[in-house]
Amino acid sequence: MMRKIGNWPGVWNVGGICLLLLAGCGSSGDRRALEGTVTLDGVPLAEGYITFLPQPDTGGPTAGGKITQGHFSISTKGGTFVGTFRVEISATRKTGRKVMDAMLGRKVDEIVQYLPTRYNQQSKLTAQVQGDGPNRFEFTLSSE
Repeated sequence: MMRKIGNWPGVWNVGGICLLLLAGCGSSGDRRALEGTVTLDGVPLAEGYITFLPQPDTGGPTAGGKITQGHFSISTKGGTFVGTFRVEISATRKTGRKVMDAMLGRKVDEIVQYLPTRYNQQSKLTAQVQGDGPNRFEFTLSSE
């Protein structure tokens, strides 16, 4: 059953609820571009992937991008909202061995994550995305 507010029909109630829900979602215009560098043992990380995960006090989407020759750049369209983010960095490489892939039913190149888990699965890296100015970050990693 629809309830009226004053003299307005119940449809107004539904529209008001929708507006309230949308107000908390943010828009792509609120997103911020992210860029920066990643080094491993003082050398630019050849290839990898970086992910920005919003912390509980931060709204918005997760953002990520490819790292190439130590640089990453995430456009405004794919960026994050302002706030605090947990950062995960991963990089994989072939081991030179072949392993059986159960889904494909054949042997494939074995690929392993070679960065320490403290930079990905157990990452404590953080980034504070600001509302004004460029959001440029530098991550200096160590294989030890």
